[in-house]
This record gives sequence, C-alpha cells and structure tokens, in this order.
Amino acid sequence: MGIGAAFSPKDFKAWVVEETKTGNNAGALDSPVITSGLFQLDVDSVAFPSIAPNQVIDKRTNALAGRVFHSLDFYQDNTLRPTEVSLSGTFRNNAGMAILLQSVTGTDLNGAPANVSIPYNSTCQSGKYGETEDNKTFTLVLAPPDTTDGYNIIMVGCLCTNFSISADAGSDGGLYKWSASISSGQKPITNNTATEAGTAVYTAASPISISTLTGATTVNSIASTIMSNFNVTIDSPAVYTGVGANGFAHFSRGAETSVTATTQIKYDSTTRPIINNFNTQTENDDALMLVLTQATAAHCSIAIQSGVLTSAALSEGDIMMIDIEIKAAVHSTTDVIAITLA
Repeated sequence: MGIGAAFSPKDFKAWVVEETKTGNNAGALDSPVITSGLFQLDVDSVAFPSIAPNQVIDKRTNALAGRVFHSLDFYQDNTLRPTEVSLSGTFRNNAGMAILLQSVTGTDLNGAPANVSIPYNSTCQSGKYGETEDNKTFTLVLAPPDTTDGYNIIMVGCLCTNFSISADAGSDGGLYKWSASISSGQKPITNNTATEAGTAVYTAASPISISTLTGATTVNSIASTIMSNFNVTIDSPAVYTGVGANGFAHFSRGAETSVTATTQIKYDSTTRPIINNFNTQTENDDALMLVLTQATAAHCSIAIQSGVLTSAALSEGDIMMIDIEIKAAVHSTTDVIAITLA
C-alpha cells in the first residue's frame, strides 16, 4: 500500500493463543510464533495497549544545561512496567472467548470451549514467567491489515483481569456483548512483521441473544422475571513482582476476585418483594441469586447461587422497572459463579 496507506480501526484484528511456556507461546520472546494456531476475537475495534515505559525526565543539577533539561539526565526503562489493554465486542462461544474466561476465573487454559466456574475456595493462578506450564498464560496479537505498512503488537504472558458479559433487549437485538481487560508483566513486542493465522471468528460460533433465554431468568430467588438487560462482571486484578530480563519475574492475583452483576427487571406482583428484601436483608441469598439459562444451555448459561443485594431501586420509564445490583458471595461449598459453555 505504501506511504499513502490509511487504516481504519475496524481493519485491525485481535487474536489469542494459549502459551506452552509462561510468557512465551513458541520461539523466542522477541519473535513468538503467530503464523498458526491463533483464535480470533470478535471485537468492535482494536484498542491500543498502555505502552508506558518508565521515564526519568526531571531537570537535575547539571552545569552543561543551566535550567533546561539535559539529554544526559534522561533514562528510560521498558521492562518493569505492566502493559494493559481493553477490548470489547460480540460474545461468541468459541475458543478465544474460552481462553479469556478461563484466565479470569483461574481455570486451566485448554484452548477450547469448556464450562468455567469459580469454586468457593478459589485462589486463582500464579506462577513464574519462563516456566513450562501450558495452562496459565496466553499471548495476545493485535494485527494491522498488513505488515507492509503496519506492525503487529504482541503481548506475551497475558492474564485476563476483568471480563464482563452483558445484553440489552433494546440494543443490537439483545446480542450478548463482552468486554475485557488484559494485562501482562512482560514487555510488549511492537515491531513484529509476521503474518498471523488461525481460526477466524466468523468460522467459529454464532452470536447469542437475550431473546433465547428460556424464561429461567431468576433474580433473588424469584423465578421467571421479565428481564430487560443484565451485566455480569468478574474482576481479578493481576499482581507482578520480581525482576526478569524481559519484565517482571512472577505473576499472581490480587487479594480479592469479585463477581458482580446488574440487571433491570419489570416491577410487578412477582418482583415487588425485591425492594423489601434489599431493605431488610440480614444475610446472603443462598438459593438462586441470579440464574440466566439459555435454550441451549451451552450457549453461555450463567448461575450465581449465593450473593447479596447491593442496590435495588425503582426505575421510571414507559413502565416501572427495578434496577438491581448484586455481589456474589461464598456460602458453603457452592461455586461462586458457573458459566456453561459446553
């Protein structure tokens, strides 16, 4: 295309692949193999990662420069800093989505759709970069339309630190949407020119809609609610420590992995107890706090068995609705959240 090339953000692609060694898919760190085996993500558009090297640019005492910053005062380190990126798009039950969900829930990565859950005693994944463990980290490739006029940006040693699934009956036909934050403790590669290849998103799985929920839309143990929208978010921050040649030496998770949800349902004789339940609750709901069952269960059915109401309020619109916020909680040995994908 040459110097006149002009790319649209919609032209870029996002791919993921499970790593055979933490921080290294295959090949050397500076040239990981991305020419096969990748899984494309269905993204609205590709965002740019937070490439923010540590810089020292303060004026120091230097007889050569007077009161102006001198070039000899400059220092930059591109190793000891996390790199993060946020992506969003249409949810499909495919291997790419599975890798992100498996990562954020602390499940072993297996590169294929499989049921995921957070057990009551979850400690999530931790490990050391450079180890031969093929179930903990993944590589993210942000690819331009061609590598004659653009470079691939590759993040190795990635963890998914936040993942949301949402749907709204009044938007995009109720399609399930996703958003995710991805983080790495290894320095990114910003000048890769390999041609990426793998399983394209449109050859994988079809989109999923809120319209195919079977009526099993249970909220606060009240079944068959009339639901307008929902959002379920899993948040599991990454923590990086130690020093390595290509970044931090060790990765782990923060002190809390939280699961929260919001939903809007119709206010009627069936759902009217929720407001009072919120006002008077003294303990968690340990029955069916939020259950969203698809007609085909493996199309991302979601179950939060135990939790507390953190907000419940009437919402004025064409008809009266209830806006509800939930935080999942551990009680007995029930999974905190279970998502059916297979």
